[in-house]
Amino acid sequence: MRYIVTPFFGFVVGDGKKVRFWKDNWCGTTPLCETFPSLYALTSSKEAWGGSWNPCFNRPFNDWELEEVERLFCCLEGKKVRVDEEDRVRWMDSKDGVFSVKSLYRALQPMSLDSFPSKIIWNSCVQPKLSFFAWEASWGRVLTLDFLQKRG
Repeated sequence: MRYIVTPFFGFVVGDGKKVRFWKDNWCGTTPLCETFPSLYALTSSKEAWGGSWNPCFNRPFNDWELEEVERLFCCLEGKKVRVDEEDRVRWMDSKDGVFSVKSLYRALQPMSLDSFPSKIIWNSCVQPKLSFFAWEASWGRVLTLDFLQKRG
């Protein structure tokens, strides 16, 4: 269960003591090691914690890597360490950052109800049996020929 819920948590950086620079989700929606894999490969401090917020690299950058470095520093711009505050955990799948069972349920749904084409499927101009077929097809429940062959 931990691995299902973990991607939906992130950090709001305070003093930076509990946040790993490269591996925690604090700058955007994915960890920096996934957003900038080529720079992560070059870093000498892959497990850097809040005490070392200046990334150190194994070698000088090549010309073709400078654009990636610029993207990293643009991402970091405006993310200031606040020494007087502690780091906080934030639930990334809600507007206010507070966890709720409802937001977890929505996040774990394979297809969001917001994106479900109900107005198209349940249209009064369409025959009910066609609407029902489209509804079943959208959920992958139609007994098409390939499904019938699997059943035998």
